[in-house]
This record gives sequence, C-alpha cells and structure tokens, in this order.
Amino acid sequence: SITFDMFAVGETITFYGRTYYITDADLFTREFLASIGVNLAPAIDTPTDAHTTLRSRPAKIGGLPSITATTSSHVKLSSAQIKASQQFFANDRNVLRVTATWDDTKALYGAVRTFAVYYFLADDTFEVVEKLGANSGTDPFPSFIRRQKVFKPKYGQTKKFENMTATLTFAGKDLSNPIYSDADLYIGSQINFFGREMTIVDYDQHTRDYLREKFGITEYNPIATNSPSSSPTSPERLKQLKAARQPPPHNGFGTEEDSLGSWNRLEPKAPKPDLTKYNKHGNNAVKFSIRSDNGSAVDEVRRFVLSAYLADDTIAIFEPVQRNSGIVGGKFLQRQKVKNPITGKNFVAADFHVGCRTVVNNFPFIVLATDERSLSYMEQNSSEFPQSNINTVAHKLQAMLLSSKSGLAEAFHNADAKASGSIDFNEFKTIIANLRLDLSEQEILTLLRYFDRNGDSYISYDEFIYRMMPEGSEIGSDNRDWQTIHKGIANEEYDKLDTKDKVALQKAKVETTTAAYAARAFLEQYNARRTLFLQEFKFICDYSHDEKISEKEFRQCVTEKLKLDLSAVQLDALSAKLFPPGNRRVTYDEFVRLINSNSTRDNTLLALRDKRL
Repeated sequence: SITFDMFAVGETITFYGRTYYITDADLFTREFLASIGVNLAPAIDTPTDAHTTLRSRPAKIGGLPSITATTSSHVKLSSAQIKASQQFFANDRNVLRVTATWDDTKALYGAVRTFAVYYFLADDTFEVVEKLGANSGTDPFPSFIRRQKVFKPKYGQTKKFENMTATLTFAGKDLSNPIYSDADLYIGSQINFFGREMTIVDYDQHTRDYLREKFGITEYNPIATNSPSSSPTSPERLKQLKAARQPPPHNGFGTEEDSLGSWNRLEPKAPKPDLTKYNKHGNNAVKFSIRSDNGSAVDEVRRFVLSAYLADDTIAIFEPVQRNSGIVGGKFLQRQKVKNPITGKNFVAADFHVGCRTVVNNFPFIVLATDERSLSYMEQNSSEFPQSNINTVAHKLQAMLLSSKSGLAEAFHNADAKASGSIDFNEFKTIIANLRLDLSEQEILTLLRYFDRNGDSYISYDEFIYRMMPEGSEIGSDNRDWQTIHKGIANEEYDKLDTKDKVALQKAKVETTTAAYAARAFLEQYNARRTLFLQEFKFICDYSHDEKISEKEFRQCVTEKLKLDLSAVQLDALSAKLFPPGNRRVTYDEFVRLINSNSTRDNTLLALRDKRL
C-alpha cells in the first residue's frame, strides 16, 4: 500500500500502472512532513512538452490576436480588436442581401442555380443560402455556405481556388490576401466562394439605399435570370400550366373530387373535407318540398323532399309514400354532390328557394314550399340566403311601389275587391306573376312572415303600405322604372351614414380585399415551402415567453425570416385579420390550424382569401 512517507520531491510514484514524477508540494504538506522529521527537497521545474508550449501561446479575442493576453480573463485589446468592436457596435444587425447565380451546367444534371447572399456589415462576413423553387428535386439545406469571411483568390480569378485558412500544420497561416467587402457588391460583380464563381444579378431596396449612400451607385439594372420564381416548377408557372390543361369529364364513378385526385397526382390522395364548415353546421340541412316539372301528368302527383346539407354541400332527394297512388316511395337520390347545370359548380343550399326551377341530374323540378325550421334558419343567416333577407326584399318592393311603370300600386288596389283591407300569400303571388316582376315566391314569403303579426297568413294593406313607403311619399309617384329607383335607394342608404361611418365602411372593405390578396399570396408560398414555414413559426413560438405567437412575431417572421413579397399594407391587413381583438396571441397548434384552414374560427387563411369584395 502507499503511505505518505513515500511522497518525496524528485521521486516517482505509481498509481494503477501510471507513474508520476513529483516536482513540488504545498506549504501544509512540507510543514507536516517536517514535524515528523522528513524534510522535502526544493521544488523542481515542471518538464515542458509541445502540447503545453502550444497552449501557452497568447490567447485570441474575437478571432484577433491580443498583444499581452495570456488568459481569457486578462486581456488587453489590440488596435485591430478595438476597430472590430467599433465596427460591430456601429453595424450590428445591418445586413445586405443580394441575389447571385452560379452556372453549374458543366456538372452532371447541373443547372444555373440561384442564391441569396447575405453580407453582415458588423464583421464583414458572408452567408449563402440557396433559393429553391417548388418541386425542384433538391433537398432544402439550411445553409449553402456558413457565415464566415471570404478571401479573394490568391492567384487571381483565372487560377484554381486555394483556401488560405485551411492548413495541415500549426504553422502561421498566410492571411495577407484581401477579403471580399461591401465594395464588391454591385450588379455584374463576380465573387469567388471557394471556387464557385457567383454573379450578382439583383439586390433588395435596403442594399440599394446603402450602396447609393456609401458608394454613390445610383444605377439599378438587374440581370434577368431563370430564378426559382420563373422556373418551370415555380408556383406561378405551375398555376399557368394548371389553367392551360383541362380535366377530362367525370365518368360517373365515385365523386368528382375523388376522380380528380387520380388526374392531379400520380399517388392519389383522398380529398380533404372542409372541417370549418363541419364544425359550424354539423348535420344542419334546409329542406324543400318539390315536384317534377317534366310536363307529364303522371309525375305531377309525385312529391319529393329535397334536403340540402350545409356542412359538405351535398343534397339528397326522398319521395314519401302516397297511399293508393301506385307509386312506391323511397330514396330518389342518395346524398351526394351534384353539379348545377346553370353555374357549372356543385349545388349549395342557397341555390334553392321557394318558386325556383332547377334541374338535378337531368330531372327538372320546381320548388313548392319549405318548412318552418328551414325558413327560420335562412332568415337568421340571411347573408348566405339573400332570398330571406328582409332588408334586401323590402328595398326591392319599395322601389316597385314607388314606380308608376311597375303597375304594382294599381294591382294592389284591384286585388282587394272585397274591401277586407288585407291580402294573403296567393293573392300577392298572383299579382307579382301577372306583372312579371322580379320577386320570387321566397321573397314574398319573407315579406309576409315579417308583416304577419297574427300568424293567419294575411297582412294589413294599410299597415303594409305605411311601413313600406318612405315618409312623405306616395305609391306610384315616380315615373322611373323600379330598377333605377332601387339603385337610388341603395345610394340613399349609404348617403344617410355620417362621414365617420362611411370612412369606416370603406376602410373595412379595403382591408378585407387587401387581406384576401395577401392571404392568396401567402398560401401560394406556403404550399411551395410548407416545411420551412412551419419550422420558422415553431422557432418563433419556442422563443416567446408563453410559447404563443402574436401579430408582432408573425410580422417579424414573414419579413425577416421568410422574406415574403408582401407590401406593408397587405401585411397590416392580413395580421389584423389573423389576430383580431380578443385573440391577439394564439398557440402554435391553433396558428397551424389557421393557415391550414381546419380551425373552428372564421378567420382562416382560406376563408380570408375567399372574402374579396
């Protein structure tokens, strides 16, 4: 075993096969051994080796050699370090951005590749990131050349590039060659990035202002190039190709959306449902009583119930059983999407109203009536069902009553032959049909439901005229046609608003339209670079104090990280719609649902895109 008396200066001692040479002892050890009669020899210099000699060289601060620094805690800055510090504090976060191209066509499957080159004025370093288009087939690498200083070639542009910072020894490196700086950043300039000749073809507005202020460069003539935005795989080009080709007609097997999946993709994907509509409407449906309109006397007695489902825009037709009619009832049309032959789009609930004629799968029908629940729903959601909007219908009828050319005023007087002072639905419908006025049975029904206080399907003629006519006006007092009067009424309603309300209304319309265009541009870029978008927004949320994203973080990510081509006005409008009052900060998951348009809220990107006025 090892005891304390075995420790002596100038001697060796072995622990587990390792031999150590003792060169000195501390004061306590020397006093302890002296008290028991053992005097240690004086201290011996520690032997040196190449590794220790290398580690004892003067330290570096900020990549620059210090004059007297021996440790990182005892530093005296050199003039070069002081200059670098001043440059950093003056230009921190000041970055120039240029677009450069590299002709790599000589390589196998090579092409002219486009890059975003960032020059950091704080320390004269470069970073190069490749700009990839959608479906380019190239893996999205985060950085093509990491941030570093770039030396000019030692032997000129025509010689093979030599990296002067890469040596295989610890000997001094020849760093006397100049580095690329902001003076080399002009259109047409070539920069040698480790043997890759990149030509500057364009730069952003900030770089233009900087070059004009410092170097007096006022000319701006960008070089046209096949950048990812104009490549065959760019979103704009794909949109043009998609518009040029027409899908084949539906063969009748399955739904049309499912069949289009086989035409749009080599690997078909199931069509995605609109979860926002599902969450909003559920199984709600509006129902109508319809009959066949084919002119056959046999089919005139048949009655059907058409159900229009709001969640997925499907319709179903069922034929109730009629006893002793000889017609077996049952399912006439299974619930499915059906194309409207008039619009060329799928039927939606707003396409049906009482009195309309329609064709479903080549079968003509006429809508006879609807139930109380459906009427109430359509009146409560009158923005989706204009035939049930009492304001719209009232303004139209008011114009018809004011016009002497419509003949409605005289027809109302003649209709009340019994002098009962009231009029019912059938009389109202007959008058409108005889005069051939543009007022559907659903609109008549909306008026009668609004003015019928007793629920007996009759309305008071005097009360009806009193409430419909403007104050101080008489029926049939205007010689213009009712369409012209109707447009004037709409303008008068707008003129009644004060200046503040007019400005607010116009501002809301402009903001909605601007947000729609911004949402469309955002979605085009998002669909092309979905992974990068989600990654950047996830970083933003991770660094926030509550792991949420707000309007400020969204704007920062869009402008600084993603570099989207959105104007300040478009970005303001889109941010205001995505982060309304009461929802200024949302979680990352909810934000992803907003941009993927599967959120329960009504301000998803897809909903904003479709709200153009």
